[in-house]
Amino acid sequence: MSSGWAYSEFEVSKLFKLAWKDDEANANRPERDDLILLRQHGYVTHLVKVLNRQAEFEDWQGNYNIYRIVEVLWVIDCSKPPHAAKADVIFDFPEVLDFMGGNAMKLEELPTFKRSWESRGGLNAFQDHVKSRLLGISNPI
Repeated sequence: MSSGWAYSEFEVSKLFKLAWKDDEANANRPERDDLILLRQHGYVTHLVKVLNRQAEFEDWQGNYNIYRIVEVLWVIDCSKPPHAAKADVIFDFPEVLDFMGGNAMKLEELPTFKRSWESRGGLNAFQDHVKSRLLGISNPI
């Protein structure tokens, strides 16, 4: 059962509104065509591509009324998430589990990312690593 997992109904190539809570500046941080790895419950659940240039707003007021339009490039089956999709496995640095709160972060700006990946080739090597991990997961939708 996939209850408790956000966006689990969206398959590869589908578009959806990726919501932000009360932080327009952070919602505007990703640029158009940036890729975002979404994490939930300790797993990387989606790889999405940002399609619009800036944040948009739902008509109603309240939490999570800020959003970006994204396209799903990769997704796991949240009803049976594979161990290989665990965030610490995908990112290959344990400090990633400390990042919470729903904000978009540029990994190359994080000191913990630099400490872990600078000696291994930096952001490009990390991207290659993530790509190989995502492609290696046998059960993407």
